Amino acid sequence: MEVVDGMNLQHTSIAEQGDKLAVLAAVRKDGFALQFASIGLKCDREVVHAAVSQNGLALCLASRELRCDDGIILVAVKQNGLALQHASPSDCNSWAIAMAAVQQCGQALQYAPSFLKDSMELVLFALQQDPEALRFASQRVHRLLSQAVEQEFQPLRQASADAVFASLAEASEWSTASEIYSELSECTFVGDSELSEFEFGAEETSEA
Repeated sequence: MEVVDGMNLQHTSIAEQGDKLAVLAAVRKDGFALQFASIGLKCDREVVHAAVSQNGLALCLASRELRCDDGIILVAVKQNGLALQHASPSDCNSWAIAMAAVQQCGQALQYAPSFLKDSMELVLFALQQDPEALRFASQRVHRLLSQAVEQEFQPLRQASADAVFASLAEASEWSTASEIYSELSECTFVGDSELSEFEFGAEETSEA
């Protein structure tokens, strides 16, 4: 069967909706055509891989098992970072997947686990893609960035998301989030703790 429009799959027979070649053709044109595939094909890794490659948000239509598949999740978030909201990555790969997501769409930070929202490095990469993502960072990271702006760069009475990242990136001519992160690790506002201690949900240390 030739599928002119991927969504035409909804008008086909049950047999055709269970035909792997027909469904593959459909989801390669429109990832959301996966919603009309048979239950069995929503569990098929090749079919779901094709769907999320075309539209990462189609991950929500995959079987529960494939929504927990790190390889499928990574493909989905690289296509659309917001697909992270439909994913359940393994603990060992949650950092890499969240990083890929925020680099594609800074707003994806809102769907990262709480302990990753407390990672200065991840937040900086999210801000580089979208300064408005600052509102999804942990309160501690938000405060530290505000302190960095106030103490190390130009004073700001109200540090907006744009102002925070612009001040960090432009005032010192840093071009990447990783350069900013590296520099912040030397800033005195961190106190007696190294910046690395603040990653991966470490408990906030008391300030002197």
